[in-house]
Amino acid sequence: MGAFAVPIVPGKLDAWKAWAAELTGPRKAEFEDMNARYNLTDHRAWLQTTPDGQHMSVVLVDGPGADDLMLKLATSENGFDAWFRAGISEVHGIDFSGPLPPPTQRFL
Repeated sequence: MGAFAVPIVPGKLDAWKAWAAELTGPRKAEFEDMNARYNLTDHRAWLQTTPDGQHMSVVLVDGPGADDLMLKLATSENGFDAWFRAGISEVHGIDFSGPLPPPTQRFL
């Protein structure tokens, strides 16, 4: 999967920050477990603002399981995965019930 940028839904910046804080704080062990289950060696995100003021999340997902992450996450019944998927839907507007968006252009 590599690195990619995904827009943050307008008005959801605070929700993105709170979600990211959960992943690096109280839910860090669950996040690390998810990454291990999906065979990811690195999974990070950074906040970036475009010149026109749009907030983006620059995401790095690396490891042997990176290319299948979204497809597997979409159908996972694991409780943390469902919470993580709901966070993606809320802050990035991705609907996991239908076809996933096409891959964005990779930076790496």
